[in-house]
Amino acid sequence: MQKIKIWAILALAAMLTVSAFAQDMHFGGYVENKSKWDMTDGLRSQNNVKLEMGLSAGGGDKLKAVVQVEPWKLEGSDVFGTPDNLIKNLNLAISKMYLESKGSYWKNGPEVTTRLGDLDISYNPWIAEMSREGVSISDVALGGYDLNGFYIWDNAENGPFQAKGLKASGAVGPVDGAVSLVTGKNNETAIAVDAAFNPLENLAMQTVFASSFNDNQVKDAKNALKIDGAMKVNPDTLVSFGYRTVNKDFDPTYRSHATDAWGNPTNPVDLYKGQSGVNLGVQTKYQNINLGASYDQPTSLAKFGANTEIAGTRYAAGTELNVPNANAITMKKTTASAERDFALEKTNLTGRYEVNAEANKDIKQKLSAKATTNLVESLPNLGVNASVEVSGMFQNPVAEIGANYTAPNGLSIKGAYNTDKGASAEAGVKVTF
Repeated sequence: MQKIKIWAILALAAMLTVSAFAQDMHFGGYVENKSKWDMTDGLRSQNNVKLEMGLSAGGGDKLKAVVQVEPWKLEGSDVFGTPDNLIKNLNLAISKMYLESKGSYWKNGPEVTTRLGDLDISYNPWIAEMSREGVSISDVALGGYDLNGFYIWDNAENGPFQAKGLKASGAVGPVDGAVSLVTGKNNETAIAVDAAFNPLENLAMQTVFASSFNDNQVKDAKNALKIDGAMKVNPDTLVSFGYRTVNKDFDPTYRSHATDAWGNPTNPVDLYKGQSGVNLGVQTKYQNINLGASYDQPTSLAKFGANTEIAGTRYAAGTELNVPNANAITMKKTTASAERDFALEKTNLTGRYEVNAEANKDIKQKLSAKATTNLVESLPNLGVNASVEVSGMFQNPVAEIGANYTAPNGLSIKGAYNTDKGASAEAGVKVTF
C-alpha cells in the first residue's frame, strides 16, 4: 500500500504541473541509491527519497502551501532488499507542512509574512531556535525596527502546552541589536539581548546576554553572558578576544540543540554551559608565512599553527597543547603536511605528505597521491588515488589504491583495495527534480 502511495504522489504532481496552475506549483526533491560492497559486510544498499511540493497563488498578496515528505530510507544486507523489506521500511510521514502568506492585513498596509503550521524559529540559539507547530508573524517593519512573533502548541512528553515569543531588532545609534523573549511551560521566561557595534574603526564587538527563570522568580535566574571582539592592529594582524560565563543550570526549553554530523554540539549552550573563562587569539602574516595562535580558559587549550607556500609547495603545521598552568604543559596533538600539484599530460596530480602525533599514541605518517586523468578517452575525468600509512618508525604499513568515475549515464562508481581491510566497491546515482 505504501509503495502505491509514493507513485500516487508522483502522478498527482505530474498532473498538477501540466494543469492551468502550473506556473504556481513547484515540485522538487531527489531519488538516490547507494550500494557498497566490502569483504566484511558484503553488499549493502541504501535508497533515499525526498519530495517537496508547494502551491503559490498569483495576484496581490502571495500565498503558498508547502508539504514536505519525510525522506524514505531503506538499508539492508541484501542486494536491493526484498519487496517485503521495501514496503516495511518505506516511510511516507509528512515531516513539514505549512501555509505562508506574504502581504498586508489591510489595504495599503505594511507587508508581513504569516505562517501557519510547522514553524522554523531562529531568534537566538541561546533561548529560541526550534521547529514546532503554531503560527508566526515576521518581517513587521515598525518605526525603523523589525518585529517578529510566534505562538506554538507543544506536544511535550508531560502533556501539551502553549508557548509564545517575540523578537525586535534594529539599530539604536551605533549599536545593532535584538531583544528576544520566550515564555512557556511552568511560566518559564527566557530573554536574550544581542548587540554588535564598532567602538573604533578597527575594533568590532559582539555580545549576548541571556537569562531564564520560572514563575517570575528573577532572583533565581540562570544567566549566560558572552562577549567577543576583534581588532585589526595592522593590515596583516588581527587580534581576537572573548569572555564567557554560563551558569551550569542554564537550559531554556527552546534553546538550540544543534549538533554536527558526528553528534558533537555546535550550539552555544552545550559548548559553554558551566564555564567561566576567556579566549585570546592572534592571526598575522610575516613575509609569506601565515601564523596563528590562540588560548582558551577554562579548557586550558592552546593552539599554534602556520602555513605557507614556497616554490609551488604548500606547507602547514599546527599543534595543540594542554596548559593547565605554566609548570604542567603537555602536548595534545601535532600535525604537519606538505602538498604540491603537478600538471602532467592530460593529468592533474596532487602529492601529499602528512604526519600526525597525538599524546599516548604512535606517530602516524601518510604519503598519498590523487589524480584526475583523461589519458583513457573512454573514461574521461577518471580519478585515481594511492596512499601508504605507517605507524611509529615505519611499522605496520597500510597501503590503499582506488579509482572513481562518473559515467555519462550519471552512475558514480568507486573501487578500492586496502591491504588491511581488503577490497571494496561503491556505486550510486542521484536524480534531482
